[in-house]
Amino acid sequence: MSEDNLGGLRQAREERSLKKRRSVEHAIDQLKQNSETVTFKAVAKLAGVSRQYLYNNFKDQISAIREGDRSASVQIDNVTVPARTSEEARHVEALLRNKIERLKKELGTVRHENARLKQALEKERGKSEHFRQNWIKSRGK
Repeated sequence: MSEDNLGGLRQAREERSLKKRRSVEHAIDQLKQNSETVTFKAVAKLAGVSRQYLYNNFKDQISAIREGDRSASVQIDNVTVPARTSEEARHVEALLRNKIERLKKELGTVRHENARLKQALEKERGKSEHFRQNWIKSRGK
């Protein structure tokens, strides 16, 4: 191969590399602007590159951003909570939904038991009143 051909190939490779780098940097900026969590998966998808490319070339930068995001917190209903990735948020949401369903069932059981106990209490009050009335009658004779 001639020196001109090699120079052209080098230049094309450098341009491709620069384009990928800019694409990754733009993806990271876009995720930050949208207040989304910066993950290797999200950046790779948005930039159109492989995760391996990111690990090979941007591991320290993305890891540093992720660590900063992990230490970050957000306000939800006036409560400060740690920031979560979208996967973590979906996982937490699923756990909470399951817990809500379990608590609804438990509440139904408790309400049913409470109603049963109220009926039993009223029955016992009736018996008690009956015995009290009989005692009063027997004392009066």
